[in-house]
Amino acid sequence: MTFPNDRKLFTSAEVCHTCGISKTSLFRLEECGFLTPYYVNPDTGYRYYDLQNITAVGQFQRMQGMGLSKKEITDMYYNRLDGAEFLKTQRQKLSRMQRFLDEYECRLTHNGNSGAFVSLPAVTCYCTKITAFSLEEAAKLDYLAHEKCVAEGYKMLGSEPLFGIIEERNTLGNCHISGAQYTLCIPVSSNTDMAPNIRYFPEMQGFSLLGFGDFSVIAKLEECFWQEVD
Repeated sequence: MTFPNDRKLFTSAEVCHTCGISKTSLFRLEECGFLTPYYVNPDTGYRYYDLQNITAVGQFQRMQGMGLSKKEITDMYYNRLDGAEFLKTQRQKLSRMQRFLDEYECRLTHNGNSGAFVSLPAVTCYCTKITAFSLEEAAKLDYLAHEKCVAEGYKMLGSEPLFGIIEERNTLGNCHISGAQYTLCIPVSSNTDMAPNIRYFPEMQGFSLLGFGDFSVIAKLEECFWQEVD
């Protein structure tokens, strides 16, 4: 792209006005290495910006609004990072955000029809086997497992949700007879030393199905789950 040599220049006050930011915020974009004024008067120190500078500020605001840090924005804008790794990390964040919003909507509306394939990042977990005959018992046993995880000195990883592993296909459908049998997995720090109750799960694809209510809703959810898996 070519730009006219006689391009119009704008003062910092004009840039701040059109972009809706303060001078302090504008100058901080220079300090972090993102923005370089088109011209700085050597006698007065006054800064002048062209339209390309202004559109760059707009791009910064857009990316900052998506939760990216100043360093991430600067490195991405000037191609100073591993693009593939950056995309992978941001898609993992997006997946976690989508999962959180689905969970919140499920609680808000009591609607258990939310299901989608999701990308799960690699995670280390504190694991314990659970057998419960009611939702109340499952909640109590999950709570006790959390207590034990903390008491044993593990650092829980709040950025990832806990999950359960069901090893037999029909265990949920028969939970009213033999109990719901699953392995509760509590994400912990990736620096955790391996032990009998610690398992490492590699990055994988999973199907997330959310439900609300007691164990009576499980049969319908299980049917929906296996339809997707099959």
